[in-house]
Amino acid sequence: ILAGLSDGRESNPVKRGAWFARKIIAEPPDDPPPNVPELNKDDHQNLSLRRRLELHRDQEGCAKCHLGIDPWGVPFEGFDASGVWKKEPTDTQSGLPDGNKVKDFEAFRDYLIEKRMERVVFSFLKHLATYATGRSLSYNEINMLEEESIKLTKQPLGTKDLIRWMIKSDLFLKK
Repeated sequence: ILAGLSDGRESNPVKRGAWFARKIIAEPPDDPPPNVPELNKDDHQNLSLRRRLELHRDQEGCAKCHLGIDPWGVPFEGFDASGVWKKEPTDTQSGLPDGNKVKDFEAFRDYLIEKRMERVVFSFLKHLATYATGRSLSYNEINMLEEESIKLTKQPLGTKDLIRWMIKSDLFLKK
């Protein structure tokens, strides 16, 4: 996944952050406005990717969207374009959209476990339910999954427990 969310030479915190927001916590970013300029590497060859992103975000219309994307992708900067952990130290600290700060990928992982597990479980259940039913979910089904994810995270559980819950649910049994 990390390799697919890079350009083959450089990691990409924007792609990784947008993917994370969509797939892992089910908080997809808005689509970019039309005619958004690409991040031009040639104009700023000597700058780090983080600095080039800052310049891009400073353009009118870009900052608002990137506030909800980039912070999720920056902790993944410890992984290179192929998804392998980088040998050299990399600045992966990030101020997340909800105001929490993480210093590195491990702190980011801990943050997800401690503060965002309900969203992780909800996203997993939402994707699993979509696959299991073979269709898009209704508004009421999504709300039900959000409520269930809150209940489910109050107990120790693993992936098998979530799959078992899904195959025993009315959502699956009465599809």
